[in-house]
Amino acid sequence: MDNPVKRLSRLLPVVLLLAVTGCTTMPDAQTHHSGFLDDYARMTKDPQWPKSEVWVKPGLELSQSYQKRVYIEPPRLYSSDTDLKRNPAETRAMLKYLNQAMMHQFLTAGYEVTRHPEPNTLMLRTAITGSERTPRDLSIPEYLPIGFVIGGAMHLTGTRDESVRIFFEGEMRDAKSRELLAQSVSATTGKNISPSAVTKIEDTYPALDAWAKQLRERADQAFAKPASSH
Repeated sequence: MDNPVKRLSRLLPVVLLLAVTGCTTMPDAQTHHSGFLDDYARMTKDPQWPKSEVWVKPGLELSQSYQKRVYIEPPRLYSSDTDLKRNPAETRAMLKYLNQAMMHQFLTAGYEVTRHPEPNTLMLRTAITGSERTPRDLSIPEYLPIGFVIGGAMHLTGTRDESVRIFFEGEMRDAKSRELLAQSVSATTGKNISPSAVTKIEDTYPALDAWAKQLRERADQAFAKPASSH
């Protein structure tokens, strides 16, 4: 059996080279387009939320036309991801948790959550569109030279923790007319787990919470935007 110390010593020059060139083997988590939304061409990178894309209807002034009322359509799974589809019970649990997280975010922020689409109300349509396990993000000490070398070596030897990443897509519409007002694509991170561990449903909860919060904060910003004078 290969000695881990010898294995690390063979890999160390590779990791040092990566550190010198400023590259890492850790892939950037990018958003991806599942087809849940109608149009991705007009979306742009969101400077406020990393790994997110967004489109907002030009000239949108929510406070002029809408009250802080939202109808949350039950979230869907819109993915060919076999891991997500392998256990239907866990998929239902994820969707239920996401729905509750969104309701909690909007209710505690002072929004009225309606049971049905109503006039002067926003409608949220959301979907979980994929998942992946990637090497966890570097901590601040690991950006230092020696920390980077050790962290990179741990990744190459398969001993570095991994993060559960979940992909989402969502759109905001007028609840009655169904006019599209905004849409977003995002990726958020769940728990860090051992490379040898099986992903559990609880490992995804921080990612679901983070995205629910992101949706609510986007709505807050849209309502806070001052109305233009006409």
